[in-house]
Amino acid sequence: MKRAFFFVIAAGLLTAGASFAAEAPTMQEMMQKMGGPKPDDRVELKLPDTMKVMQKRMMRQHLDTVAEITGAIASGDMTKASTLAKEQLGWSPQEEQRCNMVGKMTGEKDFVSFGMAVHKTADELSAAAAAGDRDKSLALLSSLIKNCNACHEKFKH
Repeated sequence: MKRAFFFVIAAGLLTAGASFAAEAPTMQEMMQKMGGPKPDDRVELKLPDTMKVMQKRMMRQHLDTVAEITGAIASGDMTKASTLAKEQLGWSPQEEQRCNMVGKMTGEKDFVSFGMAVHKTADELSAAAAAGDRDKSLALLSSLIKNCNACHEKFKH
């Protein structure tokens, strides 16, 4: 009796699982609806592997800083948002040196332009936040993120 009971339960679960699986679209079906797989035609930055690792770590740090700035603006701490934008993301001689170095290594002039746009927008964001202008700070934060995305849209490692 116990065996029959467990057999019925197991058969029911398997049937229900198969039913749900049949209704869920596969990854391939979802990709086809989006126009199918597309080749990654971004320009590959020719960098040594160790430099790629370092640069990716810096990009993740930038994302962490953007998250901190967002949190500071959301909580109304515009002074913190200003300080983070200026000190962690702002354009500086060191940032200029890093961007120029990567630009020279890769031969990609646009890389420096994209980097400069991100970091100079961070300076504008810092000034807007220091002035207490929450709306302008949010608009500049959006612009900063769009600058990041424009670079990642063009380049890959």
